[in-house]
Amino acid sequence: MLIFSDAEERYPLISYDANTLTIEGRSFMDDAVGFYRNIIARIKNEIPTEKLLVVFNLEYFNTSSSKCLLEIFKYLLDRHEAGHDIRVEWYYSERFVDMHEAGEDYQDLADGLPFDIIEIKG
Repeated sequence: MLIFSDAEERYPLISYDANTLTIEGRSFMDDAVGFYRNIIARIKNEIPTEKLLVVFNLEYFNTSSSKCLLEIFKYLLDRHEAGHDIRVEWYYSERFVDMHEAGEDYQDLADGLPFDIIEIKG
């Protein structure tokens, strides 16, 4: 398992294992661009994309993090359009409707990328 970022109060857990990239927790650090610049570079350089499931299970993210997440989606869409088998699962708690809406927004922006939005009960 590769750990790109350990979960902390303001930082998500980002890990890769068995063809699955997982981004979960909260993302509202002060320098999201600096943080994600490194993460995106590592994703591009260290993760094979021939067959990849990307799981987003975020409780909260701020505006600067959302722009960085968009960069990840652009990269995934590019790899998918190049013929790679990439699929996204966006999880959200039924208690946080705004995270469902965010998933729909990313789904629209990454049109063409296989994308499931999945509710977590409870």
